[in-house]
Amino acid sequence: MRPTTDPVGAELDDELIQRITAALEDDGTLEPGTFDVVVSHRRAQHALTTRPDGRRVVRALPTSTPAEIIRFVRQNASLLEVHARRMAARSPQHPDKRLVEGCKFMWLGAGVRLFLVDTSGPVHLRQTDGTGWLVAYRGDIARYGAQPIIEWYTRAGQAWLEAAAPAWWSRLRTRRPMPELAVRDIGCRHGGIYQERAHRLTLHWTAFQLPPLLLEYVLVHELVHGTRPRGRSHGPEFRARLQRALPDAPARHEQFKAAFRMLWIGGTK
Repeated sequence: MRPTTDPVGAELDDELIQRITAALEDDGTLEPGTFDVVVSHRRAQHALTTRPDGRRVVRALPTSTPAEIIRFVRQNASLLEVHARRMAARSPQHPDKRLVEGCKFMWLGAGVRLFLVDTSGPVHLRQTDGTGWLVAYRGDIARYGAQPIIEWYTRAGQAWLEAAAPAWWSRLRTRRPMPELAVRDIGCRHGGIYQERAHRLTLHWTAFQLPPLLLEYVLVHELVHGTRPRGRSHGPEFRARLQRALPDAPARHEQFKAAFRMLWIGGTK
């Protein structure tokens, strides 16, 4: 492998990248400005990949010519469509909300409506004639936006978690103490995390919008991590323990992935 500090080699790579980029832009199979060309000294063949943001990456070899890369890209153009459909299916949607009277939220899979009042107080859930109302002080919503609602999800989620976790932990039949339990924002990639060093299980506040079966899946998944199964993080022993607790875990996992990408994560418009 050529040392990365070789200035002559780096110059040659840059020159090749410029020639291939210009040739691809002239060819038109890839739209100009939507792709990057890189030269790989480790690969044995060309490659065409798509990054999570949708940008294409053309991986050439130091011996590649622009004509070879153009042929390769044309031959694999159909792969780009597969990549695009896959990215669209996996990309998060996370719609924003307008925080107005009647705005709909989800709590444990059921719809609740925002009800604004002129009396100061924390956000709370009220049931009236079978309808759920998320009661919030108008002034706090005007001043702090979604934050009071997020704080309610966090409080209500913590109460749900502390009530549900002990029974599931006992079913896992481990001698370890139950992990510390927390609810907070952990970014938009995970419904929950287990931190081994702290022995702490944290669920994302957004997860409490999910139906109970999917929320249970997130909880049990992280509790199984807390039993510290041997091997890889999601290896055979982990999967075996998870399926003993939840025989339909694989199906719930797929349903969770589809549902989580559509959850509200606090954005407003």
